[in-house]
Amino acid sequence: MARPRGYDRETVLDRSMELFWRLGYDGAHLAALVAHTGLNRFSLYKEFGGKAGLYEAALDKFLGQLLSEYRAVLTRQPLGLENIEAVLRALQYGSQYYGCFMINTLTQRDTVPEAAYAKAMAAGEEIEALYIGNLAGALARGQITPGSNVSGLGKMLQALDQGLHIQGLAGATDAQKDRVISAMLAGLRV
Repeated sequence: MARPRGYDRETVLDRSMELFWRLGYDGAHLAALVAHTGLNRFSLYKEFGGKAGLYEAALDKFLGQLLSEYRAVLTRQPLGLENIEAVLRALQYGSQYYGCFMINTLTQRDTVPEAAYAKAMAAGEEIEALYIGNLAGALARGQITPGSNVSGLGKMLQALDQGLHIQGLAGATDAQKDRVISAMLAGLRV
């Protein structure tokens, strides 16, 4: 008969996500992961296959939460600039801001597991598609200039979104972020 787990998988994922988020993939050494999660090495390898598997599982959990938040705002009807503004303004930096785990994964391409990088890229593409849908809605509602290239603008919004996360990591304030968002919206509106 199999021994019951001596740990809660969700707690392990939350704690490992926090450590990877703060220290990056390379910085979160196996000993630190064991100490921070309370998981022993044997259980870590049995449950996740090692550090790479634990990273991917933590990223999966994060991406599930992140995409749920983006979908909740960017699928509200009617689609348009209000949704875009709401999702961008929801980002808050604060003193314990470690960036976005998805963006951190993308910027650590050479060190993170390839499967994790691919998952982060796919999530970014979904967010871009949600932006494009709202831009199409904004175009149909006359909120942006007729004939606007919604695909190109969607790529621009995704780049802005990712850039805001990186600026927050670099120490930008919420007021600075809000000025960037206001300028971007002013440039989009008819």
